[in-house]
Amino acid sequence: MTHSSLKPMMYSGTHTAAGELAQIQEGVRPKRLGLAISAGGAKGLAHVGVIQVLEENNIPIAAVSGVSMGAYVGALWCAGYTGPQLVALAEEIQTPKTMRKLSDPAFPPTRGLFYGRKAKAHLYRSIGDITFDRLMRPLYIIATDIDTYERLVCHEGKVVDAVHASCALPGVIVPVHHQGHRCVDGGVVDPVPVSILHQFAEVDAVIAISTIPSIDEIDHCASKVATGPERKLLKRLYKTALRPINLLAKGNIIDTFVASLKASQIRMAHDSCKHADIVIKPISCIGRWYDYHQYDHFIGIGREAAQAALPAIRKLLNPVQNNASPRTDMVGESLN
Repeated sequence: MTHSSLKPMMYSGTHTAAGELAQIQEGVRPKRLGLAISAGGAKGLAHVGVIQVLEENNIPIAAVSGVSMGAYVGALWCAGYTGPQLVALAEEIQTPKTMRKLSDPAFPPTRGLFYGRKAKAHLYRSIGDITFDRLMRPLYIIATDIDTYERLVCHEGKVVDAVHASCALPGVIVPVHHQGHRCVDGGVVDPVPVSILHQFAEVDAVIAISTIPSIDEIDHCASKVATGPERKLLKRLYKTALRPINLLAKGNIIDTFVASLKASQIRMAHDSCKHADIVIKPISCIGRWYDYHQYDHFIGIGREAAQAALPAIRKLLNPVQNNASPRTDMVGESLN
């Protein structure tokens, strides 16, 4: 399926269902749920599976926060793309040929390997110049100011520019200049942006989707890999031959940097998830951050994790008193 055949639903203003209106008149209202979508590279495609399950079960989401891959997926969803359409978009970028088309090498590669402009243009073909105020629900995108080490909350201006800044993985993508800041991947400072919703969005509870594993989950995956079947000899020899010239190869500079970033995110993600009411953890023991060709596997584990969380999510939907105020106990740095 191509971009030309994918048409997002367009925002047409807020509406209140008859049942919700009756509840409000009785002094109660439906709970407003926020969705915090984590970083994760290709594994972040699991977010698509979670979104599918939320849609299929009519779980209302009042606001979204996203970082890195979570910002990319969240932007498309808030712009009106449905779960099945998000799957179709994932299918578009899964082939090596398409990935090469999205690559724009930086020369000399002193600030990063790629500029990321072609990936930005790919998103632009889907959502165009849409601004935050025209989205179907409020969206907050996290980036990092690499000069001041601040967490930046992007919620004004063009969505595509904010996503570009949020996805600028250090060492891989050249830092992005956005609204007076030199930005890199928001996952550097806030890999699961729960606190942003507590501070900026009118929500009563937050559901977090985190593809960042805990120490125990990493140990579990390591044991599975250790007892799994050996890779074919020819494949091992091929990868070994290419290792000296493949910067992404295991143990080389980019792989080492990304692995170090992931290690630093473990504690931050754990602490962030403590402030969520429900945490959905679609953790995969296979695949790497650039393995977009495994999109069906990642989407599948997202669906499984969301299905398991549905009973708890439904409990969150119990109405609250109409005068109840959303929590605002967290802090963040706003990018205006």
